[in-house]
Amino acid sequence: MSSGDNTGERNPFAPPPEDAPDQPWQPRTPPPPSGDDSSGTDEDGRPLVPPPHPWSPGHQSGWQPQPPAPQPKFDPNDPVQRRARYALSSGMAGLFCLVTGIAYVSLLFGALALYWGVSALRSPAAPAAGGQPVRPQTPAAIGGLVTGGVAVMCVLGFLGINAYYSDYVTCVSDALTAEAQQGCSDLGPKFLVDLYNQN
Repeated sequence: MSSGDNTGERNPFAPPPEDAPDQPWQPRTPPPPSGDDSSGTDEDGRPLVPPPHPWSPGHQSGWQPQPPAPQPKFDPNDPVQRRARYALSSGMAGLFCLVTGIAYVSLLFGALALYWGVSALRSPAAPAAGGQPVRPQTPAAIGGLVTGGVAVMCVLGFLGINAYYSDYVTCVSDALTAEAQQGCSDLGPKFLVDLYNQN
């Protein structure tokens, strides 16, 4: 069957003849380049496989793939990583106690988070197989420092405000009725009065 232009070539999209035997499917291969040029270029002279770009991953003085960087893993037997996890856990507990209004327990957990976080960050990095030191404890230690620092700063700020406005705090704590507590409003700022009224 021809393609319709009377050139004698077969239409590749036409069905096979009825008496043709079944053949397994095979992918079509491009025609070989004209001539005896085997330099790896197409008919237009362009290379069949482009060279790697200098910005491509693994390109370094030629095409040499770089080995993958070692992935740090948590080792429960490493005391440095344990301190980093303790710091993060203590910082989260300090924030929880701060939200629930347990100020002194929040201060304790925050101080522990700061201590363990600094101790974990000051520890030397563990040597890796490739020769480069890895510090898998850094994310947890920094998280513990941030959460513990927020808890400590909030508690110290609250205690400092109470110490500065101690007359108002003493008046509210000695008030036996709500009317007596309302009479202490002139001794403190509005935000502190609203905070005590909400509690």
